[in-house]
Amino acid sequence: MMPLMKAQAGVKLGDLLTGIIATDVLSPVMDLTVTAISQNSRMLTAGSLFIATRGATSHGLDYAEQAASAGAAVILWDEASAEAEQMLQNLQQQLVCLQVPGLREEAGIIASRFYDHPSLELNVIGVTGTDGKTSVSHYIAQCLHTDTARCGVLGTLGNGLIDALQPTGLTTADAVSVQQSLAALVDSGAVSAAMEVSSHGLDQHRVKGVAFNTAVFTNLAQDHLDYHKSMDAYADAKAKLFAMPGLKAAAINLDDIYGRTLADRFSDDLDIWGFSTSADINALSIYSDFIVHARSIEPTPDGFELFVVTPRGSGQLDIGLLGEFNVSNVLAVLTVLLLNDIAFDDALHRLQTLLPVAGRMEKIKLDTGPAVIVDYAHTPQALNAACHAVKQHFAGKLWCVFGCGGDRDSDKRPRMAQAVEQLADHVVVTSDNPRSEDPEKIIEEVFRGFDHPHKVTSIVDRHDAIQHVITHAADNDVILLAGKGHEAYQIMGDRQLAFDDRKVARALLVARQSGLRQ
Repeated sequence: MMPLMKAQAGVKLGDLLTGIIATDVLSPVMDLTVTAISQNSRMLTAGSLFIATRGATSHGLDYAEQAASAGAAVILWDEASAEAEQMLQNLQQQLVCLQVPGLREEAGIIASRFYDHPSLELNVIGVTGTDGKTSVSHYIAQCLHTDTARCGVLGTLGNGLIDALQPTGLTTADAVSVQQSLAALVDSGAVSAAMEVSSHGLDQHRVKGVAFNTAVFTNLAQDHLDYHKSMDAYADAKAKLFAMPGLKAAAINLDDIYGRTLADRFSDDLDIWGFSTSADINALSIYSDFIVHARSIEPTPDGFELFVVTPRGSGQLDIGLLGEFNVSNVLAVLTVLLLNDIAFDDALHRLQTLLPVAGRMEKIKLDTGPAVIVDYAHTPQALNAACHAVKQHFAGKLWCVFGCGGDRDSDKRPRMAQAVEQLADHVVVTSDNPRSEDPEKIIEEVFRGFDHPHKVTSIVDRHDAIQHVITHAADNDVILLAGKGHEAYQIMGDRQLAFDDRKVARALLVARQSGLRQ
């Protein structure tokens, strides 16, 4: 594998840091060879380079002594307290310690150099937006992946080839891990990669050093304001993807207000292709060079029948995906395929074979009993869209179970209630990932958004909440379990407990069908 080859051969510090730190500082150690690189002290081995930057709760230098004990050869650091600087002076006897101004911003460049600029060997497609990043990136990878031209994914569900993902726990991993994953894709024979690019990842420079060819924008809705503090700052973080050096083209959702702003902002710099489900395409033509358009959208029990109009052709497209937002997602993918010179008819054929992404409008249905849809919707807009989507495909009553995560944007909690109240026939508010917060307090904040809270049920335990709706729903009803999607755990305090909505729902449906109680 490419990362292993690098570890065996080693890379000189001069090759990694030239132009990043002053020549007089680098010269004495420029021939020193490092055999591995990491921002995680627990992953260090003998001969490693440790990039120590400030995180959300601690600084990498807090683990400098651990790095030295692991045999690290070099520590790069950006800032330190007087106490840490004294520690570094003591460690100078064991390893090289170099201060690198703006290290967090430069980490991706250093890692890209270590792994021999892997993104230059790939067609890298970056996907950003509040909702739909995971679905769009996975659909792109499904469409581009063939036996002779493999495609990888980097994102929420893991990094690697589309059929062999390795979980990371982050939408966009740290800068070193991103470059390592890209290098592993090159070594595995991949020729392209679809990458989810989060606002955190952009703001923290985790994708600096990645050579993107195409960028995709899905939408912008309230989320992560605990981090960004304002919608303007959140939007500005998303826009950074479209200003990446070397980016050639963008696929932008013109049905989104900010999407139109984004298209207008970068129209002089990029080849802009818009996609839309709007009936008034003429009004959108000023925002992009070309538009991919769904002229008609007809829901079916298992998906949609579309008639799409593009600059490369028009035709019928049948997709087996639930939810009209997936129509927009598919249009985004079709736009990317056409931008990447896939013939129109071939693109339609590939799209018709798309499979749902784990935990994204994933249907669980037995011979009897209600249908259960598991979705990751955890923003007001996404929850509202998921409820609309379910009602498009199912005639029975809609039961919705959802919660809100702890230690996250609390302003959206009452807005989640508003998003679901007018659409669901029965609503149960429960726990999501409460983290360090009291789950009952979170539920109380959600309830402030309901106009008729007396009609809403509160069940703190998520298993009990799911059991309640599966027990009481009629056979022709549909249940939406929102918020956790693919996640196979619940975070309570400092504990991560095994919990998977899909497994719990399936077991309870089986028990209902057999007349048992779980």
